[in-house]
Amino acid sequence: MSNLNQSFSGDRFLAYAALAPSAFVMLLLAGVPTVTVFVTAMQNVGIGSSTGPFVGLDNFEWAIHDRGMRNALTNTFIWVFGSVSIEMVLGLGMALLLNKTFRGRGVARAIILAPYLVPTVVAVLTWRYMLHDIVGVVNSILVQVGLIDRPLLFLNSTGLAMTSVIVIGVWKFFPFAVIALLGILQAIPQEQYEAARIDGASAFQQFWRITLPYVLPVFLLTALLRTIWTFHKFEIIYLLTGGGPLNSTTTLPILVYLKAFSDFEFGRAAAISILTFGILAVLMAAYFFLIRRAEKQQ
Repeated sequence: MSNLNQSFSGDRFLAYAALAPSAFVMLLLAGVPTVTVFVTAMQNVGIGSSTGPFVGLDNFEWAIHDRGMRNALTNTFIWVFGSVSIEMVLGLGMALLLNKTFRGRGVARAIILAPYLVPTVVAVLTWRYMLHDIVGVVNSILVQVGLIDRPLLFLNSTGLAMTSVIVIGVWKFFPFAVIALLGILQAIPQEQYEAARIDGASAFQQFWRITLPYVLPVFLLTALLRTIWTFHKFEIIYLLTGGGPLNSTTTLPILVYLKAFSDFEFGRAAAISILTFGILAVLMAAYFFLIRRAEKQQ
């Protein structure tokens, strides 16, 4: 037994030794930029310099009380929760549909998953052209069918810009939810559905009692991933609206970019980044709590 324990300890030491170089490199890649951001956030750093006068928590105090920061935070929550909620509901519905057997299911899967394969820049610029008020096909169709009297400024109107951005984001990324949820749906034992049908359970009861408990942990995990990715998504909004009009689509990543590379206030940009990290950490904790609860109920 002692020889076995020594062999196990030796193998574990060898495993740790083999992983140590990679872990050290990963720690450097993640730790050094993080520490640098924290240090920059406590300085008044401008253009042409990597350091500046120490200001303590002044940049954080500014971020908390700044009206532009509050506007960006509100826009970020609208953008994130609007996009993720629609993506997850639409993704679940499409996954349930694609899980059924019907003629042309392979073609339907390819069509639904196609937007996720299109490069983001190509998709965004195509949508920007389609939504143009003069040459855009969307306005042309809406006018021809009589739904509107004149072209709409989808990306240049404070009332429509955020909605348009959310629709484009959902179109681009909801296939990710379809892929994740379709995988878990296909892993559910069909015997449970057969037993439920024999007992006279309706389609809704089968979904509520069988499908939902299986899908819920993956649903929440997918929602967590999409929340993280959408929260710091930059290129879609920047290429579509640049944060306008009148800052109606300025989210926290856009604000960080503008503060750093337009106003050259790197300290304040770093402070906003750290606060964004804190918000994401709270959201992650809430999601993991819900995921553990869902797993215990299975």
